[in-house]
Amino acid sequence: MDNNSSNNAYNRKKEPELNKQLIIDAATEIGAETDWHQVTFQAIADKTGLSKGGIIHHFRNKEELLDELMSQTLSELTYWVELHKTENGEKDGTMGYLKYVLEKKSDEKYAKTIRIVLQAIMINPKYREMWLEWYSLHIMPKDNEELSTKSLIMFLVADGLWYAENMSSIQLSETEKQKVFEYLMKLK
Repeated sequence: MDNNSSNNAYNRKKEPELNKQLIIDAATEIGAETDWHQVTFQAIADKTGLSKGGIIHHFRNKEELLDELMSQTLSELTYWVELHKTENGEKDGTMGYLKYVLEKKSDEKYAKTIRIVLQAIMINPKYREMWLEWYSLHIMPKDNEELSTKSLIMFLVADGLWYAENMSSIQLSETEKQKVFEYLMKLK
């Protein structure tokens, strides 16, 4: 056994959560460079230095891996939206969602993750339902109220930016993002 294999075995035993995240990150890199269908456990093993068996130990199949990526993404988005709602006493999460989209876009890992999430939502009904459930819990106001016109516009702008930037049809500079945000804040 070479030294690298010995280190991998040691890491798997001592740092399972780090290896699990390493697998997710590698799958995200591969999926963002090509598309999710090109992600294989062999490609992940090649990228991480982990064995295919080690990968299967954490994720029995690609669907479990995508489930975890979706879950992590929605958890991060939930944290961002709920924090913004709490800090600003808002009834709905549209402002937090818009700020998340505008501010996170410069994060390369976010951009790669969102490309895969977007693919999953558009292609697979399971992930579309997951997104719609998240939306109803965190964006919509409680007590079955409707979104205000301002909130609806913010939500549609955030979604439009999210889709456009991740489909590479538009890339806004930080200045342009700030101008969009400031303009939307002036709406009544």
